[in-house]
Amino acid sequence: MPARKRWKSLPRAPKEFAEDIGLPKLIAQLVYNRHITRPDLIDDFFNETTAKLHNPYLLPGMGESVSRLTHAIRSEETIGVFGDFDVDGVTATAILSDGLTKLGASIAPYIPHRVSEGHGLNSEAIQALRASGTNLIITVDCGVTSHKEVLLASDLGMDVIITDHHTPPPNLPEALAVVNPKVQWSKYPFQELTGAGLAFKLIQGVYQHKGMPWPTDLLQLAALGTVADLAPLHNENRTIVREGLKGLSNSTRPGILALMRRVGRLGQPIDTETIAFGLAPRLNASGRLDHAITSYQLLTSESTIEATTLASQLEAFNQERRSLTEASYSIAKQKVSMEDDPPILVIGDESFIPGIAGLIASKLVDEFHRPAIVLSFEGDLARASARSISGFNMIEALSSCEDLFQKVGGHAMAAGFTAPRENIPEVNDRLNEIGRFALERVDLEPTLMVDAAASPSNLLGSTYEWLSKLEPHGVGNPKPIFFARSMNVLHSRTVGSEGQHLSLSLSDGQSTWKGIAFRQGDRHVHKEDTLDVIYNLTTNSFGNQNTIEMNIQDFRLSEN
Repeated sequence: MPARKRWKSLPRAPKEFAEDIGLPKLIAQLVYNRHITRPDLIDDFFNETTAKLHNPYLLPGMGESVSRLTHAIRSEETIGVFGDFDVDGVTATAILSDGLTKLGASIAPYIPHRVSEGHGLNSEAIQALRASGTNLIITVDCGVTSHKEVLLASDLGMDVIITDHHTPPPNLPEALAVVNPKVQWSKYPFQELTGAGLAFKLIQGVYQHKGMPWPTDLLQLAALGTVADLAPLHNENRTIVREGLKGLSNSTRPGILALMRRVGRLGQPIDTETIAFGLAPRLNASGRLDHAITSYQLLTSESTIEATTLASQLEAFNQERRSLTEASYSIAKQKVSMEDDPPILVIGDESFIPGIAGLIASKLVDEFHRPAIVLSFEGDLARASARSISGFNMIEALSSCEDLFQKVGGHAMAAGFTAPRENIPEVNDRLNEIGRFALERVDLEPTLMVDAAASPSNLLGSTYEWLSKLEPHGVGNPKPIFFARSMNVLHSRTVGSEGQHLSLSLSDGQSTWKGIAFRQGDRHVHKEDTLDVIYNLTTNSFGNQNTIEMNIQDFRLSEN
């Protein structure tokens, strides 16, 4: 039985590296693999303190923003907070609304509908906010390309503060202030904050101006947005997520508690996997299938009864989302043709809906290891969600086709656009031409990068304690992947509603290990087979007991 992916070991750290930094050999290899090689960076990586949060006033536009917000609160103006429908946008909206409300501000939250409004400021929303008495709009997770909309707000007598982490254009909108660490003149020491991260920094700045401690529970929301938006977990993001996870594990927020109960983690330690696979999908589900305001209401609720009801609604949305995603992905796979070895997959179908197109694209990238664009159609209009791989900047590629789009935006790894349906064939041709050149030297074979060879039993004790210090894991700091040779199969069975996963009981010669191979239920394993296994360790919490298990990424029959 061959492996499903190619296995490739990361380069070994120089012998003197481990000796110089004073870490155990395996841990030294892991930090080396994550390009954390300078002593000061290593100290920062393992230093657990909120003192690592940077001064918010180093952000461009922070001083002007705080001054205007302070005046608005003192003058009892209505402040509109304009967000986005993904987890980053919803949590950013909740952070600003919650933090400013605690200071006595009057807040009018606004989250656009994914389909009828789309991402970013729009004229109808601005007019609605003005009609409700709003004098000041703060954008979160959007706005840096909204030139016409900002001018409209100004014409209607409203000031606009833009907080947006997306790459800004050369010419910025004529807003009162633009808080974005990526503008050319920024001196902020870290560029990769999310929308939720920037919202938190604005709250931090306002409270610092008032000489008050900022609400620490807002880090819980910032952690949710940072992990869900796949931001790199180093520098300030690492601090936000690490401290936010501590808060989530002991949260008293009714919405968080209701959500924890739904994912079976109430009273349990929370890690980034809990967010990525439990909390974030449920918070995203309302915006995918209905309206993201439900998730906002849950996160800001002060009522246990209300939060329980809202969490139940999100659970129902999430179940529907899962069913739709599986059915749609099956259709998408059938449409993939690898005969011409396209560098970029462009797949569309009448049955696809905008809310799950990004999920389908992500699954295509995981399986075929190349950029993917998934299209949904509404009459003559095509909406696209795009996901990419390392080595291909999706938003740069899409920007070169801007003349074919009505709207485009996003990041290097995730983006989207709307376009006339008749333009899609040319979009396909142009992007694949770009892809053939850009990906010429990029390996498109699915590959698992292995950190080190180690049997699971050798990762226990003090080694496991050191591994725990590497958390939180995510983009830029992935969970370590290990290679174990010649593990004996004691038992195997398929699990899941459709037998899509494979549960294994394995022996490494020292201990018996339970392992789960997700989405590998079609692979046939027999008792007494000997397998080479690529895996990472995970903690399974049930009741008051925590067990360490193997999360099996891939396996093959051992040669010996």
